[in-house]
Amino acid sequence: MLTMLWLVFAVPLMAAEEEAAPDTWGPAIAKMVNFAILAGALYYFFGKSAAEYLRARGETIRKDLVDAKTLRAEAETQLAGVRERLAKLPAELSTLKQRGQEELASEKVRLADATAAERTRVQEQTRREIEVASRLARRDLMVHSANLSMDLAKKRLERDITAEDQARLIDSYKPEVRQ
Repeated sequence: MLTMLWLVFAVPLMAAEEEAAPDTWGPAIAKMVNFAILAGALYYFFGKSAAEYLRARGETIRKDLVDAKTLRAEAETQLAGVRERLAKLPAELSTLKQRGQEELASEKVRLADATAAERTRVQEQTRREIEVASRLARRDLMVHSANLSMDLAKKRLERDITAEDQARLIDSYKPEVRQ
């Protein structure tokens, strides 16, 4: 490192001084000594910490490169999986569409069957309700006609029966009545 610094700074200075004064080497040697002292002092004070920093920084960079390589491999694996799924997507969509159409057709059939069964059930229930209502109406009609017949018979009897007829009827039913 010192040699490199010397080549970078000292050699151009020496070349410049040679052009100016080809006979004097004293100032150039003094500048090189000053530079060596400065470089030594810098190395003494900052050498260990700079070397430690550079070593730690190098390890960090290497670790980051390894991590980046691992992440890249994982990302490429995930990307391959996504591309594979995207390639399968049209087939899945057509399968889902076909399945949806089949389910829709079966649902239509099921709804038609359920509707027919419900219609039959409602018709049967309505028929039974009509039968019950018809029986009740017949019974009410019979009761009403019987009441009308009884009222008519009562009026006829009251109009046509005489006191003699009443006495005769009482005498004929008297033995059947107990005392």
